[in-house]
Amino acid sequence: MEHYNASFESITEDMDLIKERFTVMLNKDDALKSIGLENPSELGTQLIQYNQKDALPSSLTKQELTQMRWYQRFLSAYDDPTTHHRYYENGFDFFPTPIITAGEPDKFKMFNWGLVPFFYKDEASAMKSRLSTLNCISEEMWNKSSFKDAIAKSQRCLIPVTGFFEWRWLDEEGTVKIPYYVTFRDGKLRSMAGLYNRWKNPTTGEYYYSYTLLTCRANTIMDYVHNAKKRMPVFIHKDDEKDWLNRDLSKAEITDLCQPFDDPGMRAYTISKMLTTRNINLNVPELLQPFNYNVAIQEAKEFLERKERKKAMEAFNNVITGQKMTEEHLRIAAAQEIISELSIA
Repeated sequence: MEHYNASFESITEDMDLIKERFTVMLNKDDALKSIGLENPSELGTQLIQYNQKDALPSSLTKQELTQMRWYQRFLSAYDDPTTHHRYYENGFDFFPTPIITAGEPDKFKMFNWGLVPFFYKDEASAMKSRLSTLNCISEEMWNKSSFKDAIAKSQRCLIPVTGFFEWRWLDEEGTVKIPYYVTFRDGKLRSMAGLYNRWKNPTTGEYYYSYTLLTCRANTIMDYVHNAKKRMPVFIHKDDEKDWLNRDLSKAEITDLCQPFDDPGMRAYTISKMLTTRNINLNVPELLQPFNYNVAIQEAKEFLERKERKKAMEAFNNVITGQKMTEEHLRIAAAQEIISELSIA
């Protein structure tokens, strides 16, 4: 609130609505009702159990359980009335997240990540479109059909973050890859740049509010980390945040703000593959703990030199994400030394 001089009033209203919907569904099932909203961890465990093949019957349908799980995972970050802890955000969850819009820069708004353009005629197509609109290449936003209406209407926004996740590929196909967390040494907020839109559901008449994250070419850190595409989010410097929300900016001025972010306080470090683990709570600080892959790489390399392929594969699979890893992938990865931490000189 201090950083943006903006009110949380809108977020509180949206949270109350989600909690109300969640409570209505919660009361349909005796086991969930007995746990209650006051025990989010236990509630999440019960919902996961309901999704297992040998689960006990629930009073909720499969679709309702999926919706309940979505609500529970979202609300788990807001169980403290004074502090919101969001350690992890997966774009494919399409959670509402707080942003600052050019339309109402004095209020935080809860918009969904994955922009839905105005022109979709049905809900199924609109929701499917989000898969391809989580990010927008800033150099192309003026011409892409999904984004050109939003940028033409000056619907720009700021997305508050303290960091983000990215993958470094160890092979050309991205079969074997390791995660990095990119953040800032001072622990303070930074603002990613985005575009937002409002889509009206023709069936219900309700509005769906969404946004996309702008990207630009990589800086020196991201050139190494995001070695597949060499891109990074557009960050807006603190002194330029008001300018970014100024609806009278020219195209040239907007373009000038969409440049690689060379903040000397930026750092990137390797973390474990915990963020790919299913059926656990990822909204925990342990997710951001540094993890050194070179120990496992060296161990696997030594096993390979002794022709102990199975042990080499096990050493790698314990720490590295690679669903279809072959011995060739293993040899390529084992030949590399991973930089555990990077910074801008």
